[in-house]
Amino acid sequence: MTASLGFSESALERVELEELPPADEYYIDDSPLKQILRLFDEEDYARQKAFLEQKQRKTIRKAGGINVSGGQYEQKMIHEFIARYMTNFGKQNLYKILDDGEAYRLYVRQEVKKRRLPQLLEYLPLVESEYKPTAKSRSGARGLWQFMENSIAPFLTKDDWIDERLDPWKSTGAALSKLEDNYRMFGDWPLAIGAYNCGAGAMRRALNASPVKSFWYLAEHKLIPEETIQYVPKLLAIAEIAENGEEYKVSLPLMSESRHFADFDYVRVKRSLSLRRLAHDLRLDYETLKALNAALIKEATPPDRAYDIRLPMGLAESARQVIETIQ
Repeated sequence: MTASLGFSESALERVELEELPPADEYYIDDSPLKQILRLFDEEDYARQKAFLEQKQRKTIRKAGGINVSGGQYEQKMIHEFIARYMTNFGKQNLYKILDDGEAYRLYVRQEVKKRRLPQLLEYLPLVESEYKPTAKSRSGARGLWQFMENSIAPFLTKDDWIDERLDPWKSTGAALSKLEDNYRMFGDWPLAIGAYNCGAGAMRRALNASPVKSFWYLAEHKLIPEETIQYVPKLLAIAEIAENGEEYKVSLPLMSESRHFADFDYVRVKRSLSLRRLAHDLRLDYETLKALNAALIKEATPPDRAYDIRLPMGLAESARQVIETIQ
């Protein structure tokens, strides 16, 4: 996956980068993987269901570091999604998304480990955005973790110049902090993850109306939105397949832990600065600089405050010298 990103030869002598996914806007509602729920090969799906039934429906007790109860409803839901992802269509798209999203996936994995959170949270951006930091939904959610504008406080900033939902590194920290808050609130990971989808307020109301305080009871009795009902078993299915690929006859891309996708330099600017001008003067590929600073929605730093521009490792001193001549 290593590739040149359009740097000048002098820059390439100092900097090694992994290729970042394309920065084009991407409507997650229309993505191929979303169609698995609606437009999959019925015959292939039936074969995968039969394969799982032949295995006597393995009871999944744990997936991605989260315990799973052995109730008939939850086991059926998880196996249903496993079967869908195991169709030819599902496997091809799952592989492609994990491979294309490797840069961000590795960073999420590192942050999940650092915070000692359940491993399956590494796959939550797959469910949310397919690891595309420019993804947006028809409802207005944006970024790798699909934050709605009304749910970003106090984790992220959005104003006329900045939308940190589009920054995959900052939004990862924000999303994991939100999930930690949810877990402290509900004391249960399925509820915490479900609340990330439907909102903590909606989850509290559902629990208050329920005689049983479990995600699976809420889901089975339709006390939470349909999207949330599917959200948790879908994530558990992906984690189960990823952890037991050989068992499910699914090959998923591996990542090299030696790759460093989050090693950057930063340079502070105190006035508005065009990213295009900075890239030009640094002889740096503009799309690379733009992808590293995707939160700058006007492709320039704000005029009324200091801002730290993210750069490829090794370019900080050159950038300071360039900025001195510009500003």
